[in-house]
Amino acid sequence: MTDQSIQSHDGIGVSLVDGDPAIRRARQIMLLSERYDVRSYATSAALLADPRSRDFPCIIVDVESAGGSGMETLHAMRASGWRGKAILLDGTAPPPALIHAAERHGDRVLDRSTGDAPLLTAIAASIDHGWSGWNADG
Repeated sequence: MTDQSIQSHDGIGVSLVDGDPAIRRARQIMLLSERYDVRSYATSAALLADPRSRDFPCIIVDVESAGGSGMETLHAMRASGWRGKAILLDGTAPPPALIHAAERHGDRVLDRSTGDAPLLTAIAASIDHGWSGWNADG
C-alpha cells in the first residue's frame, strides 16, 4: 500500500518510488505543486502491491530501488498490463544495456541527483510523446 497519497485532481498521475523518505517527500511536494496527481511508495514491492498504481501512466523509480531493481519493477508492471512510461534514476553512467532497454519502451534514464527542472522536463516530454489522453483501460 502507499505510504502517502495526495491528489491534486488536475493532472496526470505519477507514481514515485524512492526508499529515502526525505527525497520521496520533497519530490512528491514538487510534483504536487506542478499539479500532478502523485502516489508515493517506499519500495517497489509497495508499488506492485497497489492495484491502483496501474492507473497512473508514469513511474519514477530508482534503478537500484529498495526491494528490487527498477527494471525488474517495470517488467512486473508491464506484465500486469501497465502500459505507461518510466523515468529511471541511476547514480552512475548508465550501461548501454539499460539505455537500450529504456529506449525500447520509450522510458528515460536520468541521473539520480537530477534536479526538479530536468525531471519535470522529462515527464513533460514523455507526456508529449504518448501520455496525453492516457486511459489505463484501453
